[in-house]
Amino acid sequence: MSLARCPACRARLLDEPICPRCSCDLTLVRRAEAQAQAWIARALQAWSRGDLPQARACARAALLLEHDPLAKVVLQSLDPQRIGPAPCERWPNGLAD
Repeated sequence: MSLARCPACRARLLDEPICPRCSCDLTLVRRAEAQAQAWIARALQAWSRGDLPQARACARAALLLEHDPLAKVVLQSLDPQRIGPAPCERWPNGLAD
């Protein structure tokens, strides 16, 4: 899910790291989005291999960075009893970027 509007001034955004209206630096926000997408891709890969614990951990890591609908659906499909990430949960071992 890419930013469509600046979180500071609500201006429409293109792919530049700086908002054209208020000059807000969106570099970290865009990096978090990219990392969340990488986590959800890892979750889907783990799921396809049948590694459900790893898939759950990766989907939770994605949700810690961004409230992405796809990550929520993946996590709910893998673990219907627990939809969101646990508080203070650590990154899965060996997967931190």
